[in-house]
Amino acid sequence: MTIIDYIYAKKDDLHELLLLLHNFITEYDDMRADLKWGILFYSVNKPICYINPLKNRGVEVVFWSGINLKDSLSYLDQKKRKQMAGITYENIASVDFEVLHSILQEARHLDNKYK
Repeated sequence: MTIIDYIYAKKDDLHELLLLLHNFITEYDDMRADLKWGILFYSVNKPICYINPLKNRGVEVVFWSGINLKDSLSYLDQKKRKQMAGITYENIASVDFEVLHSILQEARHLDNKYK
């Protein structure tokens, strides 16, 4: 199954949100997308984040080293995870692209720092 097949196999609201986030994240030249274990993963040198469709509604963009994203930590929810932290989007209107861009920039910088 390709990434696009995976996205369009989801319900209308969800596939639109997934497609929007996927396109935004892959706009970075160095970002690589993969479909693993039924989840969209994004990496440069190592995994940076993944998009986890939620059972109730929406998705969570989970950052692999979220706990180390000091400038972005206030936007992220660590839940009961030790290293990862994420931001939840219920629909397209809830996506703040400036915030997401800022988090992705910090995550990519951290990834490049520890190549």
